[in-house]
Amino acid sequence: MHAAILLACAALATHAHAQQVERRLGNFREVFAWKQMTFNINGQTLLRDRFGNDGLEEDRRKRQTDEVFFNNNDNEPERNWNQNSGSSWNRPQRPNNQFTSRPNTNRPTTTSTTSRPTSPNDEAGRFFIQYNNVPMGVEIVGNRLFISLPRRRHGIPTTLNYINLERESNNRSPALTPYPNLRQGRSLTSVYRTRADTCGRLWMVDTGLMEIPSNPQQAQPPAIVVFDLRTDTQILRHPFKASDLPAANTPTGLASITVDVINGDCSNTFAYVPDLTTFGIIVFSLRERDSWRVQHNYFSFNPTAGNLNIAGHRFQWSDGIFSITLNDPDSAGCRTAYFHPLISTEEFSVNTCVLRNRTASSDSDYFQRYSVVGNRGDNSQCTMHGYHSASKVIFFADVGRNAISCWKTSNILNPGNVAVLAQDSTRMSYPSDLHVTDDEVWVMANNLPRFGYSRLDPNQYNFFVYRGNVNDLITGTVCDGRTPFTG
Repeated sequence: MHAAILLACAALATHAHAQQVERRLGNFREVFAWKQMTFNINGQTLLRDRFGNDGLEEDRRKRQTDEVFFNNNDNEPERNWNQNSGSSWNRPQRPNNQFTSRPNTNRPTTTSTTSRPTSPNDEAGRFFIQYNNVPMGVEIVGNRLFISLPRRRHGIPTTLNYINLERESNNRSPALTPYPNLRQGRSLTSVYRTRADTCGRLWMVDTGLMEIPSNPQQAQPPAIVVFDLRTDTQILRHPFKASDLPAANTPTGLASITVDVINGDCSNTFAYVPDLTTFGIIVFSLRERDSWRVQHNYFSFNPTAGNLNIAGHRFQWSDGIFSITLNDPDSAGCRTAYFHPLISTEEFSVNTCVLRNRTASSDSDYFQRYSVVGNRGDNSQCTMHGYHSASKVIFFADVGRNAISCWKTSNILNPGNVAVLAQDSTRMSYPSDLHVTDDEVWVMANNLPRFGYSRLDPNQYNFFVYRGNVNDLITGTVCDGRTPFTG
């Protein structure tokens, strides 16, 4: 009997160890994984589709088919989005008070990815369609993990959500809680990725766009939105100006934001917003409460890198500048901004003081102030990247090879100086977000190409969040500074 108990315990320990090993990818540890996303709204867990939101809010609010905004007063007049915004955003009026924009021509449209109903338009007005909820962004702040889900389909309750890490540490697939709550969270239309700064603020771009295939709707002007994380209140909404947005489809490309606090002065903060669709950077000054656009050929995509083969699907994309990461500031508070288009294997750079000078583009040497840093190698098309100050290493989310890689910035950037740290065609398929926080690298992988071009299997794990210690990740690689590098 005693021997049998020991054997059973050993078997359980072996199984637990196998599970633990399975949930690691290289030196990354899986934090969470989901087959499909669930939500915790006012204590109710959404596990299946809902046609309405009755009972999920303290009082009933006005709801119109296809609308994502809820008003307390049924007689409340339509908002004037231009009021006090400094924006000359123009939107055509339709009888049902919806706003339209040109379809996103940056990527091919597809038919609905959910089996019921058969058309994306048939899903309009539904509060929660579980299959359509695909997480895109991840950001860690204290004991909260922020997860963003852009509205690229109907049925997404809230675009910005969080997980309490202390409460959910033992739950592999926790439910998402709307941030800051359901009512206030519904004021955000669509957020791809968020970034926290050293001043206790959470920054994001709300594209204002319901990115429904074949029927996109510009619900409100795209804007930079900032929350105070200490009070969980919105402290800024800066709508972009008409001069920031050269085309009607520009909002489809506002998928990330980089925050630059100058010399520790929280009031003197800049934000850099890449525009992957119409190839520019929108610069925002918090002190001036103003924004402007900069252009350069390096912001465009490389057509020779446009052929992708991910999750068994071959396709072409044309995404331009996608991610900006900053190194340490010099004495003047200027940094090197490293950037790249998604459809490219090259990295570029520019000094942030060039970006922050709104008249720099009129200088005769403006275009020469941008540099080609180097090439990361074949199939290294990358979404987000992040800089680690202590090691001087940049980490890349390589969608082209389902991997996370690194490069030490004191080395020449070439394929020999780039190390692949973790790679998997299923569990690291389309790493959509990567961020370095303190001495950790956090990654979201979401199988987006499979969602867009075929179907996800809701019985398998599709979405993953990983974390890895920087030293553990780079030790023994060309990124640790001790391994000889190639010139």
